Amino acid sequence: MPFTPLLVRSGYTFYSGTLHAEKIPLAAASLGYNAAAICDRDGLYAAVRFYKAARAAGVRPVIGAEITDPREAVARAGAPGRSASSLFAFARDFSGYSRLCALVTRRRLDPAIFKLAEESALATQGGHVAVVASGAALLYELKKAGAEKGSLFAGLSGSKSDGEARTRAAADWLGLPLAAIPPAFFADPSGFAVHRLLRAAKHLRPEASALDYLLPPNEALARFVKDRPALENAGAIASSCDVALPLGDWLLPKPPLKDGETPDARLRALAYAGLARRVRNVTVEYLRRLESELRVIARMGFSGYFLVVEEIASFARLQGIPNIGRGSGASSLVSYCLFLTHVDPVAEGLYFERFLNPERKNPPDIDLDFSWRERETVIRHVYDAYGEENVCMIGTHNSFSMRSGFREAGKALSVPEEEMCAIARAVPHSSWEKFDAAVKARPESRKAKLERDEIWRGLLKAASWVDGLPRHLSVHCGGVVVSPVPLTERLSLERSARGVAITQADMFDVENMGLIKIDLLGNRSLGVLVDTVSAVKENTGSPPPVFPPERIHGDLKTNLLISQGRTMGCFYVESPGMRLLLKRLQTRTFRDLTAVSSIIRPGVSESGMMEAYVKRALKEEPPSYLHPGLEPILEETFGVMVYQEDVIRVAHEFVGLSLGEADLLRRAMSGKYRSRSEMDSLSGAFFEKGTAKGLSRALLEALWKQISSFAGYAFCKAHSASFAQLSYQVAYLKAHHPAEFFASLINNQGGFYGTAAYVEEARRWKIDLLPLDANLSGDDFHGRGGRVRCGFFTLRGVRRSAIECLYEERGEGPLESLGGVMARLHGRVTTAEAEVLVRAGA
Repeated sequence: MPFTPLLVRSGYTFYSGTLHAEKIPLAAASLGYNAAAICDRDGLYAAVRFYKAARAAGVRPVIGAEITDPREAVARAGAPGRSASSLFAFARDFSGYSRLCALVTRRRLDPAIFKLAEESALATQGGHVAVVASGAALLYELKKAGAEKGSLFAGLSGSKSDGEARTRAAADWLGLPLAAIPPAFFADPSGFAVHRLLRAAKHLRPEASALDYLLPPNEALARFVKDRPALENAGAIASSCDVALPLGDWLLPKPPLKDGETPDARLRALAYAGLARRVRNVTVEYLRRLESELRVIARMGFSGYFLVVEEIASFARLQGIPNIGRGSGASSLVSYCLFLTHVDPVAEGLYFERFLNPERKNPPDIDLDFSWRERETVIRHVYDAYGEENVCMIGTHNSFSMRSGFREAGKALSVPEEEMCAIARAVPHSSWEKFDAAVKARPESRKAKLERDEIWRGLLKAASWVDGLPRHLSVHCGGVVVSPVPLTERLSLERSARGVAITQADMFDVENMGLIKIDLLGNRSLGVLVDTVSAVKENTGSPPPVFPPERIHGDLKTNLLISQGRTMGCFYVESPGMRLLLKRLQTRTFRDLTAVSSIIRPGVSESGMMEAYVKRALKEEPPSYLHPGLEPILEETFGVMVYQEDVIRVAHEFVGLSLGEADLLRRAMSGKYRSRSEMDSLSGAFFEKGTAKGLSRALLEALWKQISSFAGYAFCKAHSASFAQLSYQVAYLKAHHPAEFFASLINNQGGFYGTAAYVEEARRWKIDLLPLDANLSGDDFHGRGGRVRCGFFTLRGVRRSAIECLYEERGEGPLESLGGVMARLHGRVTTAEAEVLVRAGA
C-alpha cells in the first residue's frame, strides 16, 4: 500500500518516545513498509544513525522533525497530547535536510525570536521540505507566510476529535491536501507501559494513548477507511523524500594561508623549521621519516587539518599556555616538529602508522591538553578565528543504564527517595544483557538480594524496559568541531545546560557526516605546572628548567623521588598502586616510567602480564620469547607486549606485514574498532607473509594466538609517553620546589586525592602550613621558602562579598584586632562570618 507512518518517535523525544532509532527501519520493514520515518521533537539527534540503519535494512529513510512553537512549550509540558502550534517537517533531499538542520537550530538557539509559521514556510521554498500541520490557525499562518504549494499538508491523526473536524474544514477552505499522520511512540501496544513509566518519572501525564503504536498496513487502512487519499498523500510524502547524506565525505577545516600558498607547502615549511629547532642532531633517519609523513599527509588530504591544529597550539604558546599532545598523535614526527606533541617519536621508537595509516581512511585525531584555567581562552580563540557559525562543541548522548533506569522507575512509582538510594547503589551500571554477570561480580549486589524481593524485582523489570534509551544531552569533555562551511549544512545544534551551543549528533555521527573533531581538553595538572613555574619565577627571579621536559629526565633528585614512590600529587603516577609499583621496580628513567604507566592500566594488569613484566624486570624470572628473532623487538619490555606499538613491530618486523597492515591488525584486535571479520581477513596475509619469511606454521599459529591475546589489553605507548613527560615535570617541581608545588596543587584542586590528603602530604615533606591571615592571605594558597600560606578559596560559610570587603579595607591599613575588624567592616561582615574567620585562624 502507498501509506508510510511519518510521525514516528524515537527515544530522542526524551521521556516520551520508546523506540531505539536504529531499530525503527527494521520494525517498519517487518510490517511490510518500504520506507521508514523518524520525527523527534525539535531535534535531529539520531538522524544519521537512523539513516544508516535504514540503508542497511533496505528501506527508504525519511528524516523529519516536529518543530514546536516556543511560546507554547511550557504550556505543553504538563498537558496530554501535542500542542496545536507544532508542525512536522520532512526533508525531501539533502538541501531539505540542511534546511531542516537550520530550522531546528534556530528553534533551539533563538527561541525568543523564532517565528514558527514564517520560518517553516521559508524552509518549504523550492520544494525541498514537506510540512504537515494541524489546526486551522497554524495552517492559515503557514499558507499566508508563503508555504510552497505541494509542500504543505493538513495532518490527520486518525482520532475522532473535534480538532480533526476543524482541520478537515480548514484544509477544504484553504485548498490543502490531507495527510495521515497517526503518531507512533512505540512499536506495539505493550510499549505504552514504557511510555507511561518515562512520563511518570518526570511527573508528567502520558502524552500518547495505547493506540499510538506503529500501525500495520491493515490497521492503518481501518483507521483511515474514509480518508484513503490522506493515506496515499502520506505515502507520497515518503516517496518524495530522497535524502542522500554525504557519509564519509570529509569536510576539512580551512587553515589561514597567505595568497598563493598551499596547505602542503605551508606544512612542509613549518615542519622543517620545527625539526631544526627541536632536534639537535638531525640525521638521515629524521629526514626520511619527515618526508615520508609529509607525503602521506598530503596524499590523504590532511595538511590543512594539521595547520589548523598548529594554529591553535601556536596561539596558546604565544599566550604562555603550554599544552600536551596526548594519544597516538605523539607517534608523528610532524606533530613533534609543529610543537603539538613533546615526545620525540624517532628516539622513542613510535610508529607513524599507529596515528595515521594510509591503508585506512579515518582522519587524524590530535588531542591537545591545556591548563583547565586557560582552556576556555583557547576555545574562545577558535570561535573567533573560524567563525561562530563554523565552530561548535560536540554533544554526548547519555543513556539509561540499569541503575539509572532503576532510579527512574522508583521515582515513577513513588518509592521513598532514601529507600531507593540505599538499594540503587547495589544495582550495577551495566546494561540488561550483562546484568546477571555484573550482579554475580559485585558482593553488594548479591547481598541486597535484588531479585528475591517482589518490589525490587518489579523495578528491575521496569528498568530493563528503558535500558539503552537516551536520557539527556551533555557536552563532550573536549570535542570541538571546526568546519569550512556553516555547521547547519550538515548538523543541527542546540544549547546545553551551560549555555554552550552543542551538536545534537554525538561524536560518531559528527564524524560520519565528514566533520573533523579536535579535542581541546582541560588538565588540572597542567594548571599545577603553570602555577608552580610562575610562583618559582616570582620567588627566585628565574623559572625552573622544565621546558623542554627532556632536560630534566636525568635529574638525580627527581629520579630518586620517583624510585621511592614519593609521587603523591604528581600527575598520572600518584595512585597507591602506582607508587608501590614505582618503588618495587626502582623506576629511574623516562622509558621505565612510560612502561610502568602502561602496565598498571586495566587490561594489562588484569591479564597477568603486569606481574610477568615486574618479575622479569627484577630478574626473578627470565624473559620469554617464542622465537629468538623476537628478542630484539621485545627486549625493552622483557618479552611482554606492553604496548600496541609492540604488536605493530612484531607483525611488521618479524612476520613481514606492511606497517599499514600491522596497524590494521592491531586495530581489529583491540579497542572500540575491534572487528572479528577484519581479523579474519588479515589472518591470510599474516600466515602467507610469515611463511614467505621462513617461519613455521606452528610458530605462526602460536604467535597469532599470543598477538590476539596481547592486543586486547596492550596500551598506546605514544599516549603513555606523552603523559609521562608531564609526570616528570611535576615530579621535578615537587623535588626542588615543594612549597610552591603544594600550594599550586591545592589551588588547582586536581589529582587523585582531596585537599586534606595533600595538606598532610605537605606536612610529611616538612612544609609549614600557615593559617589564614586577614592581612596576608589571598584567594589562593601561596608557597615560598618551605612555607605555604592558606588562601580564602577553601573557606566555607563566608560570602564572597565579605572577603572582597576585607581585601578593600586592609588596603587602607592593617587589620589589628577582632574589634577593629568588626568596627571597620560594620554591616559588611556578619557576626557568624567573623566567627568562621576566627575558627579558621584568620
